[in-house]
Amino acid sequence: MPAKWFKCPDEETIPIDACLKNGGCRMQNRCATRPYLRLVGFDREWKGVSPSSAGNGPRMLYLKATVDYTIDPNDRVWAAFGTSTHELLGMHQHQDNILSEERLSDGEMHGMADVLEMDESKPNFFILTDYKTWGSYKVAKALGITTETTEETILDDNGEPVILKSGKNKGTPKTRKITNRIIDPSSIDLRSEELQLNRYRIFYEAYGFPVSRMQIQVVSRDGGTYIAQNRGIDRNLYIIPIRRLINAEVLGFYRKLNSEVLEAFDTGFIRKCDTWESWERRRCEGWCDVSEACKELSHKHNEKWGII
Repeated sequence: MPAKWFKCPDEETIPIDACLKNGGCRMQNRCATRPYLRLVGFDREWKGVSPSSAGNGPRMLYLKATVDYTIDPNDRVWAAFGTSTHELLGMHQHQDNILSEERLSDGEMHGMADVLEMDESKPNFFILTDYKTWGSYKVAKALGITTETTEETILDDNGEPVILKSGKNKGTPKTRKITNRIIDPSSIDLRSEELQLNRYRIFYEAYGFPVSRMQIQVVSRDGGTYIAQNRGIDRNLYIIPIRRLINAEVLGFYRKLNSEVLEAFDTGFIRKCDTWESWERRRCEGWCDVSEACKELSHKHNEKWGII
């Protein structure tokens, strides 16, 4: 079933079809133009798991395919921005030996990769790229940027420690906290992107296009702001490499995800999202369109709602 209602600024809802009609807005003034509302007022019809399904729990995929739900247009601004960017970049397909927005399929799955272009440094090989529009917090996680706080003794003009003259620490050197940004490869969070791009790679290599490397091109939507710079994000655009995974690992992941969703169509029940899929439950509490249906399903089967 599709998205059925819009959430209005006053927290009331209206059927999407009714909202989009001429004179159909239930408020004094529209919250957005009708072209924007048409753009964000639908989700793709369920046609099976796709490469971009990585990171989405099977319960969420199943519920979005089977229940009517509400969309908040305010929450879809950046998704709409990303969609528009993809469409503009896709206009250059088939130029300069570039394949853009190509529909891919095999016996198991369908998908659409953003761009495949020749590797100028490695003849007869190709570079696979996916476009992303993220906030600086997610960009920092993808780059493995973390902070490390240390204490530094404050020195006077002669290079001697400044001594506290009062308080409970009287007589001890005065210190200040120094926050340093470091790159910690172990903290890089790109699991869903690795699965997605490797699945596209498997498509292309089956078609006879050997892929030398994969990458995501990320636009930081709050780039240039103080908060982004404070997170170590000092550019608006980043190219981030994606590691090559073993084909069996990638195919096994998607086969398991697909089988879980298909089983739910037969039984009417499916496991809750795990910690990774639910963003440590943050997604459940404000970033999932079908969270209410998920709660109802948990209640129906006498299970505690939330992450496993």
